Amino acid sequence: MYSPEDLLFIAPDRDPMEFSTGAYARKIWLVVLEEPLFPGNKDFLVKILAAAQVNPEKDTLWTSVPVNISVGLTPTMKLKQPEHILVFGLTPQMLGLQVDIPLYKPTDFYGATWLFSEALSVLEPDKSRKGLLWKALQQLFL
Repeated sequence: MYSPEDLLFIAPDRDPMEFSTGAYARKIWLVVLEEPLFPGNKDFLVKILAAAQVNPEKDTLWTSVPVNISVGLTPTMKLKQPEHILVFGLTPQMLGLQVDIPLYKPTDFYGATWLFSEALSVLEPDKSRKGLLWKALQQLFL
C-alpha cells in the first residue's frame, strides 16, 4: 500500500505524433503496436493495404506505438480529423477510449470509422484472421 506521504501522479499520455510518419492524403490513420521481435510485420501490412488500394506512405499517418507506452488519440484526432483509424495490437482502452469495439468490424465512433485487429504477429500466420481483416478492408476501401 501507499503511505499518505507518497506522491502519486498519473503519467500523461504521449503524443502519438512522436511515433508517426506518412503523407496522410486519404486521412487514414494506422495505429500499430510496435513488435521489435517481428521486424517483417510492416512489410506484411504494407502488402495487405496495397491489395486494398491503400498506399501507407502517401495515404496514411502510420503511428508505431512502442510497447508499454501510453498514448491518447483524442487530442490528435481533433487536430488531424481522420476518416478511418485502423488499429493493430492495441485495445480501445489502451488508447484512452472507453468504448467496446469488436475486432474486424468497422465501427463509426467519434467522427471516424474504426477497425481494430490483433497484433500483426498474430495476424500474419493465421489464415482465418487474415480473411476477417481482408473482408473488413474490402468493406472500407473497395
